[in-house]
Amino acid sequence: MSNQFYKIIGLFTILLIVNFNVQASEKSNRKQRKAEKAAIEFAEQVSSDFRYKFKLDSLLLNPNRMEIVVYMNSVFSYIPFRNETVEQYKVNLQKNLGRKFRNYFVRIETMGMPIEDLIPNFYREDAIAKDRLSPLKDKKQALVRKLSSNSNLNRGLQGNHIALWHSHGWYYDNTLDRWEWQRARVFTTVEDLWSMEFVVPYIAPMLENAGAVTLFPRERDVQKNELIVDADWSSGNSEYKEIGNWEVNTLKGFANKYPFYLEGENPFNLGNSKQIEASENSTSTVQYIPEIPQKGEYAVYVSYSSDDDNVTDAHYSVHHSGGTSDFLVNQSMGGKTWIYLGTFLFEEGKNPEMGMVELSNQSKEQGNWVSADAVRFGGGMGNIARGTNAELENLKSERNNLGFEMDSSVWQKYTSNRPRYHEAARYYLQYAGMPDSIVYSINKDYKADYSNRGKDAAKFQKKEEGKTDYKDDYMSRGEWVDYLIGAPSGPTKQVDVKGLSVPVDMALAFHTDAGITPNDKIIGTLAIYNTTRGDTDIFPNGQSKWASRDLCDIVQTQVVNDIKKLYEPKWSRRGMWNKQYSESYRPKVPTMLSEMLSHQNFADMYQAMDPKFKFDVSRAYYKGILKFLSNQDGRDYVVQPLPVNYFKIDETDKGIRLSWKAVDDELEVTAKPEKYKIYTRINDRGFDNGILVSDSFYEIKNIESNVIYSFKVTAINDGGESFPSEILAYCKSENGKQPVLIVNGFDRVSAPQGFDDGKYAGFMSSVDEGVAYKRNIAYVGDQYDLDRKSKWKDDDACGHGSSYADLEDKIIPGNSFDYPYVHGEAIKASGYGFISMSDEAFEEQEWNSEQYFALDLLFGEEKTTSRIYGLENKDFIIYTPKMRKAIKKYILSKDAKMILSGAYIGTDVELCGDSLVKEFTEKELHYQFRTNYASKSGMVSHPNEVREDFDGNYRFETGYDQNIYKVEAPDAIEPVGKNTSVFLRYSKNTKSAGVLFNGDYKSVIMGFPFETIETEAERIEMMSKILKFFNKEKK
Repeated sequence: MSNQFYKIIGLFTILLIVNFNVQASEKSNRKQRKAEKAAIEFAEQVSSDFRYKFKLDSLLLNPNRMEIVVYMNSVFSYIPFRNETVEQYKVNLQKNLGRKFRNYFVRIETMGMPIEDLIPNFYREDAIAKDRLSPLKDKKQALVRKLSSNSNLNRGLQGNHIALWHSHGWYYDNTLDRWEWQRARVFTTVEDLWSMEFVVPYIAPMLENAGAVTLFPRERDVQKNELIVDADWSSGNSEYKEIGNWEVNTLKGFANKYPFYLEGENPFNLGNSKQIEASENSTSTVQYIPEIPQKGEYAVYVSYSSDDDNVTDAHYSVHHSGGTSDFLVNQSMGGKTWIYLGTFLFEEGKNPEMGMVELSNQSKEQGNWVSADAVRFGGGMGNIARGTNAELENLKSERNNLGFEMDSSVWQKYTSNRPRYHEAARYYLQYAGMPDSIVYSINKDYKADYSNRGKDAAKFQKKEEGKTDYKDDYMSRGEWVDYLIGAPSGPTKQVDVKGLSVPVDMALAFHTDAGITPNDKIIGTLAIYNTTRGDTDIFPNGQSKWASRDLCDIVQTQVVNDIKKLYEPKWSRRGMWNKQYSESYRPKVPTMLSEMLSHQNFADMYQAMDPKFKFDVSRAYYKGILKFLSNQDGRDYVVQPLPVNYFKIDETDKGIRLSWKAVDDELEVTAKPEKYKIYTRINDRGFDNGILVSDSFYEIKNIESNVIYSFKVTAINDGGESFPSEILAYCKSENGKQPVLIVNGFDRVSAPQGFDDGKYAGFMSSVDEGVAYKRNIAYVGDQYDLDRKSKWKDDDACGHGSSYADLEDKIIPGNSFDYPYVHGEAIKASGYGFISMSDEAFEEQEWNSEQYFALDLLFGEEKTTSRIYGLENKDFIIYTPKMRKAIKKYILSKDAKMILSGAYIGTDVELCGDSLVKEFTEKELHYQFRTNYASKSGMVSHPNEVREDFDGNYRFETGYDQNIYKVEAPDAIEPVGKNTSVFLRYSKNTKSAGVLFNGDYKSVIMGFPFETIETEAERIEMMSKILKFFNKEKK
């Protein structure tokens, strides 16, 4: 009985325990479900603020530790995290969980780590991730140091080395047996070139102005001519001279042995290099004297053989049209490739004083070696031949027999026939001495198996084999970075190769993306990095790959925020993807693969075609990189200033006085100038290296007569140097005549005319092709497909946005900001001196009209410019209230005489939207707007009514010219009131092209820009007659 009782009690106890456990388990499950529901709601709530849909992967509920861990999907890692947002996410999640979980600790993870660990070091208040910082190492001397800069940029990027490049390039598709772009021609450009429009004119100079050394796997110089000067072979009559006992190095060097190169041929293994022992004083030099075929700007590249016992301060002097610029090159790194020193103006012909590179053996490291090899002037044309193996073997045999005597028409069938800057990295890297099998030709032996494609196997095989160069190109860029660095971070196929020993700090691959939105919303900016490739998330140097995410986050944040503030509040921040793209994972340094926007989406491109947008976005990239690297290296940062304005020249008793004003950066409080640099040009030579001044003015004495002095100013602080101001010019008359005051009113830079009516959208270059900042290197041709419904079929038939290719081998001139010089040349030749100022300074009215013989107002292609999307504003209005007031002050002065010219001086009367402007131009300036697009030929002549003082025929530029911008829409303007005459008529349609007034003051006003008159002789002829008329007594 007793045993039975205990059995019952035991069974009852077990049932109670089971029931308790069941209830406990049920309770736990309810808690789990409640927590999961709260987490799912949290994911939905956060998703509402972003373009991505976040999901709960799983949830760990640990009642014993009073902890909840929410594991979000990897998409959650696409967004930026900051201290405040992490805390807010936890608060929001805790609120969703309710009171039952109020005492639980909450952790949110994605990609296997707490989200607070995804906060970049730059934004953290504490708990710095030290493994993401630059590894402790002996800081090497920079690869290149510019002695002529006169700046110590200790809060910039001095000493940093940055590898960067601009997307794709012209390449050979061997299936189609043709060279082609890697992307489609859309919206007047192509990504292969258009990304260069950001990187080369803007991002790279900004980084360099901050002190960084930039390295490119593509040619950066747009100069089509190329001169090689070398001991082994030199171009034409170019000359290589040695002074002293330079000996042949045992290491191979460059030789331009052939007119073109074939697969695997390395020109840096075809010649010899020289060397000499370093000395405290210069005892030996090598002089590289090119025979320049055409005056222009040429990049200068040097080369040498590197070794550990080479000097780190090899002294190069570049003698150019503006003077001499000196550089120190660290020859213990960067050997057997092209090292960029800078771009300089050279005169045509052979002139050592203004056209030479000189290498000295002077060094602080006596006993070490100075190495000398080839020097290259200019980017040149592509010289890598591609084709079938049989064709190239035959070509090789003929070339080896004939060398440079070979008929170029034979081998040019196989090269790109494009400027080298058009070409993809794969070809430049071969010419730059990179080893083929580990850098630029790593797919030549790759054979893919397509047997699983069945009957289509052969088709796929052929298609993929045709992409060998394509694959090599995108893979080579990252492998090149690793070869620059060398062991233990060498290229994938040979990580222990010595490489070039350049301490690369980071890499930036700048691209634009494809993709459209049906309602043409902004697609926006994407950043890509990688931590997952290989078996570790640590770089070979010990640095965490998560530093790449920090870089992406900082730069993307800067870019998107600046665009939203300056251009488009709806600009979209896309994700930060941790994905295995070749350019994101191959470089063994922190790397950002940036897809800035969609080049296929009109809303993105409308903003991005504006040169102001390019400048500001590029500045954002520079600022983001500056913040990342400064944080990496543990130093404070200062952003380089913006360009100065209100620039003007005044005459003094003993010479001239330059003055200007600093420009505040509303986006960056540190960007304040501390000093300024004034660059000077004499006549038509190049600019000198500049002089530093502390004040916002500078006086120059002992000015020579009949010499044109030109000046530009930059602002400088501890972080770097700004872009230059506009260029002003001055010439003192040798006959003591009063000078003509030239006012530069042409500040405009602009995208082509955009439109969007819902059905059709695009750029109408024939209406207004816009104005580039100095030049447009990425214009391929006008857009011809404006239909939004037009679909992409192929890169040769790419639908909406499709554009012609007739101009892609041309560089389109824009606003040089140097037109006072052009006007001044004609004034000087007419027997007068001249002085100049900016329109902002003229509007301030701090001038005395009695000091000037006449006023020359140049407005070029200035006109009111507004946007169809984004922030509404009007820029570049010609007749602002201040301008009207200043002009009126001048013409009311005694014996006033005025020249005024511009393509839109009539159009802008209506375009500016100010009714007072029409009254001003008619009553004060005595002209009225008749029509725009007044001439296609650009031919003008004087009518009979002014023949007493004027005759002659002239032509201004209405087509393509490499030296001056095109005037696509000149104005017809007509006289108003008494004492007025038609000054010029357009020859084909006899519309009035200009107005002459001879009343209480004298004026000549032209509906086209004076500086676009095609020849200097014509400009001088017209200007001399105008000034003679001004000097004539009124009858």
